Amino acid sequence: MLRGRNAFLLLLVVAALCIPVASSLCVAATTEERPSVLRLRVTNAAGETRILLPFGNGSEFGIRYIHSVALTPVTDWFVVSDGCLYLEKTVYQDFGAGLPHMPEGGQRMSTGNGKVVISGFHRALPRFDLRVGHVARHTLLLPVVGGGWHELPLDRVAPPGAALTFRIEDRP
Repeated sequence: MLRGRNAFLLLLVVAALCIPVASSLCVAATTEERPSVLRLRVTNAAGETRILLPFGNGSEFGIRYIHSVALTPVTDWFVVSDGCLYLEKTVYQDFGAGLPHMPEGGQRMSTGNGKVVISGFHRALPRFDLRVGHVARHTLLLPVVGGGWHELPLDRVAPPGAALTFRIEDRP
């Protein structure tokens, strides 16, 4: 069984190999014949669409939740780029168990206004799953025309404990 440093190195190698594969699984944002209209689709475990919204390249959204150990808000920010979801940054209030505290290669950490920001992830996610939490109070933050964010508590979309899948898709 792998332990300690060997297990960590194996995890890094597997992650490095998966990133190019993940990027290639994203939808093509445009083709020469026709532009694509991108949409954020959120489905439940039965495959039923729970959220379907137009999303253009460069659009961003957030998912805010209460950290299970620190019991403080954490927001993960995603951007749509080239037909794919990318995790870009994480914002939280304070250092604590289970919260990032050392940026990895290419990432930056900044502090200010009572927040810690780790940015520069640019991690391609063709899709990702989220289980709506009882304590976490997951909230989807959607951009509002003119600025600001609309807050959609995900327990209004699916009951706590239920899984939701987020993905970007194109439509001719």
